[in-house]
Order: sequence, then C-alpha cells, then structure tokens
Amino acid sequence: MLRPYLLPVETALWLFPVVAALVLVPAAVRGYRSRGRAGGWSALVGYSFVFYLLAAFLQTVVPLPRESEGLCGAMRYAAGPQLEPLEFVRAVSEAGGGSWAPGGLVGLLPFWTTLLNFVLLLPLGVYLRYYLRQGPAAATVLAFGTSLFFETTQYTGLWYTYPCPYRQFNVDDLLLNTLGAVLGWLLAGPLGRLLPRHDPDRERARYGPRVTLPRRALAHGADLAGWLIAWTLATGLLSVGAEWATGRRHAILLGTALAVLWFWLLPLAWGATPGQRAVLLKVARPDGRRAGPVRLTARQVLTHAPLGLGWALLAVRTGVLPSPGGTAETLLWWATGAAALLAWVWSPLAVLWRRDGRAPAERWTGTAVLATPNRRERRRLRARKRDRDGAPDHEPGRGRDAGPGRTAVEAARRPA
Repeated sequence: MLRPYLLPVETALWLFPVVAALVLVPAAVRGYRSRGRAGGWSALVGYSFVFYLLAAFLQTVVPLPRESEGLCGAMRYAAGPQLEPLEFVRAVSEAGGGSWAPGGLVGLLPFWTTLLNFVLLLPLGVYLRYYLRQGPAAATVLAFGTSLFFETTQYTGLWYTYPCPYRQFNVDDLLLNTLGAVLGWLLAGPLGRLLPRHDPDRERARYGPRVTLPRRALAHGADLAGWLIAWTLATGLLSVGAEWATGRRHAILLGTALAVLWFWLLPLAWGATPGQRAVLLKVARPDGRRAGPVRLTARQVLTHAPLGLGWALLAVRTGVLPSPGGTAETLLWWATGAAALLAWVWSPLAVLWRRDGRAPAERWTGTAVLATPNRRERRRLRARKRDRDGAPDHEPGRGRDAGPGRTAVEAARRPA
C-alpha cells in the first residue's frame, strides 16, 4: 500500500547527488556571503532542505505514466478538479462504513492518503521557521504557494508533458498541505531549542573575516568557470552571427580579450575579480588601503601566469601565433610548468602554512587578499557613520561597538 509513496523517495535518493552538485557552487557562495563560511551545520541543514524539496516534488509526479497513448481514457477521474472542501472526510467515512475507530482507520487507503497529504509539507513548516526564519503569516503563504504549485503541476499533466492530467487537482490537498506546514512551523519552536543554533549573523561575525584556502579556491574556480562560459557564449554567438570558420578563427582572440577584462581591468576598477567579489574578497595592501594599479597588475600577472602561458601555447598550437620553434617553444613549456607549480602548488601550501595566510605573489607585490563586509554590514556601518556625524560631541572611539559588521571591516584591514 505504501509502495507508491516510497518510490518517489527512492527516486530522490538517486537524483539528489546530481542536484547537490548543481547547487554546490551557488550554495557555497551564498554561505560565504551570509555566514562567512560554506560548511558547518547550516550547510548540512541547507542540503537536507534541498533533498526534502526534491522528494516532496517527486511525491506529486512519480510514478510517471509509462506511455501517453490511452492515458486520457485511463485517467478520466483526473480530468476535472475536485473543488469541494473537506471531501476527504466523506471519503474516509464511506471507506470505513461510518466508523472512525483507530483500529479500522489503519487499513483504509483514503485515511493514509489524507494523512500523507497532511504531513507532506509539515517539514516545510519546520524549515521555514528554523532555517529560513519566516514568521507564521509568511510561512502559511509560502506553504500554500508550494502546495498550489504541486497541484497545478498535476493538473497540467506535468506542465503539458502529457496530453492530460494523470493526477487530480484536489482542493483538499491544498488545505491539508497548508495545515501540515502550519503545524510544522509550530513544532519548530520547541524543536529549534533542541537543535544547534542557526544564527547567520553570529556565524558571519566569527567566520566572515577569515580568508581561508577553500574560500580563495572557490573564488578562483568561479573566475575560471565564469571566464570560460563567457568565452564559449561569445564564440558561439560569433559563429552563429557570422559563420563557423569566423568563430573558430577569432576564438583565441576573444578569449584573450575576455581574460584581460576579467582578470585585469575589472580588478583595477573593483579591487577584485568577479569571483572574489562573489565571496566577499578583495585585493588590497595589507593595511586595507587600495593596492594601486602597479601592485595589482603585478599580483594578477604572477597569480594567473599559468593561465596566460598555457593560453599562449594554445595560440601557438592553433596557428594564431607563429611557432617560436626549437628551444624557445621548449622554454615556453617549461615556463608554463614552473608557473603552474608556483601558483597551484607552492601558493596554496604557503597560504596554509604561513601565519599571515599570504601567497608568494602577494608578498612579492605588497598585496593581500582581505575579507569585505556584506550588504547588511555595510548598511550598519553607514548608519553608525551617520550617527557619529550627527553627534560631533562624542569622544573618539565612542559608539564603536564590536557588532558583526564592525568585526568584518576591522578584520578586513588586517593581513589575511
């Protein structure tokens, strides 16, 4: 009897690794921006939330019809919506012969269907209060919207994937799902006192100032991925707009131009690459002052030398650049390997081992990678600055309590 309800959970277990891999980078970026770190208890709760949403959605669509031919004739009961509230009471009563004895209800399919519809969104209410910190009104609206999305998905035949609905739109499901979520929200109060505290601001104050190797690696990986995606799109659009040969001929030049923009011009303007900005990092002097164009350019050249030299080798191999031939080309290969060893082996080890966490390229150029405040912390800093400007009779240093925003900014002015 419960097999149809267990199949969606089994399907979710198979699909979850793929979904988790897809949300890994966005979730890590969000973690660094909101909490100052990508891991921890909050990340575990977040991934469990993703799994729950996947399993709950699959409960509404799995098992899928094996074939669409003859589906509409076999699923006539689902052709029209059930819009009569509390119809489940009549269905359970009829199935039990008017008896509501607990022993008799256990064997009734309508009872189990009603119960499972009630508990389907109960965990959502818990997550909305404990993890997303939503109030009762917002949680009720979000739960109703989620249930309405599920019912609409069923009524449209998985958004017109099938020629007709294979599950019925039922107003009782909306009612039961929403009530279950409200109960979950109420249970989240006492449950939250038993679970580890979920406080993003507190985590942000503790972990936000730290410039760890995983945080740097995520920024670097995001930069490489972003640049490659932009290059692929630009080359593809050129090939479609002109012709394939034109796109191929200018692919290396387009990649070079985008790399100059991504890894040099934008850092000159922002003090950080797009990937570093995503995880709230910047390149500056160790005391927090701007690095200046010369220091920043030198740092970017040393840091991304393997990429530049490897790109030059690719340009030689594709004929965009003339081959230097002989010893010169051999030296280019050796230089690429040495640069990769410096940037991708020595530098990470130095970040791990050195007390100041600075890579060789940063020590040689007088720069450092520092943490920056997030939007909420910047608002707090601006508010405090306005308060100080409006009260000039304060003594220096007054009103500078060590809140989360203050902690991140002060730490950002120290060497990473």
